[in-house]
Amino acid sequence: MRIIFVTHAEALDAPPRLLSKSGRKQAKSTAKLIKELLGDDFKISKAVSSPAVRCIETSLIILNELSGKKMRRLDTDPRLMAAKEPMEPDQLSRAIVDYACDGVLVTLHSDLANALPIRDKIKNASDGWFNTRPVLAIVDWEKDRPWEESKVLFLLGPNGKPLFEPDEVEKPLLLT
Repeated sequence: MRIIFVTHAEALDAPPRLLSKSGRKQAKSTAKLIKELLGDDFKISKAVSSPAVRCIETSLIILNELSGKKMRRLDTDPRLMAAKEPMEPDQLSRAIVDYACDGVLVTLHSDLANALPIRDKIKNASDGWFNTRPVLAIVDWEKDRPWEESKVLFLLGPNGKPLFEPDEVEKPLLLT
């Protein structure tokens, strides 16, 4: 199943940390990027967010663009909140198992960098935190497979800039 992770877009510094004008544009651009990667017919099937306002607002903008008329609910989960230490892989996998289905949108904080199966290969991250936002990660995961064996299909920063190089790059078949 495909899980779509998005870190929140740019937010204002003052509480309650609403998205900035630029952040709202970033969230819309992220929705457009998801549609480009997964096709026009793709719809978000379920959504869960950190309870932080900036994450909820990012989710709502993306859902407005991608969910169609079926999506009427956004769950929040305190396990997705940012903490002083970056999120650990097992912490993320325990949170997503409760929402697992193809096309689930998970909106959270930049400590996602530490929880992804490819954390050692990520560009533009330090100490387990992404240095840019928003970040889009699309992960192929199954409940019966360990999180560390999940395949990151896409990991993109703003404007679709790749944040890692996959180990196996498919090479075109050469006919002679």
